[in-house]
Amino acid sequence: MTKVEQKQAAKRREILMALLPVLETKTLEELSVQDICATAGISVGSFYHYFENKSDILVALFTRTDAYMEEVAFPQMNSDDEIENIRVFARCWLEYNESDGPERSRMISSIAVTDKSIGGGVRSPIRALTEQIARGQKKGIIADDLPPEKAADLFMIALRGIGLDWTRRGGSYSLTGVGKEYVELMLKAMRK
Repeated sequence: MTKVEQKQAAKRREILMALLPVLETKTLEELSVQDICATAGISVGSFYHYFENKSDILVALFTRTDAYMEEVAFPQMNSDDEIENIRVFARCWLEYNESDGPERSRMISSIAVTDKSIGGGVRSPIRALTEQIARGQKKGIIADDLPPEKAADLFMIALRGIGLDWTRRGGSYSLTGVGKEYVELMLKAMRK
């Protein structure tokens, strides 16, 4: 990444961080570009320099998670055992959310969005999880009573539920510690 690209990425992050507290009380749809600019302390022209439109803000918020998973989790998901790879996936997702803190996690989780509305397709973490489940089903180590896409969706709903409980309790417990227990229960249920 060039210095110019680094500066642009830093400014985009700065705008997003300024916007997160506002998204606690208002949806992105309720905010105008002018509202966003006033909150971030930038001009409308600057906004359009960093984002094509308001939808790009959602993409930017969620691509932070996706980039982390691609850089940290995916390289560790190299076992021949798909159950172990799913365990690694879940651990990394939980660690990332815990490092973000309960407030930021709560704000981001409150944004009404579907995976397909972010970038127009299936996000890379969901795709990677689905692939692990499909391989495990093909090998006969993961139950095949659900299609891999549905099993991945249910797994993510459960992971997000653990994260939501943690945020609603103000981060009063270790998300990775308690999450690990739930993940083991989910993995036990997934085994064939």
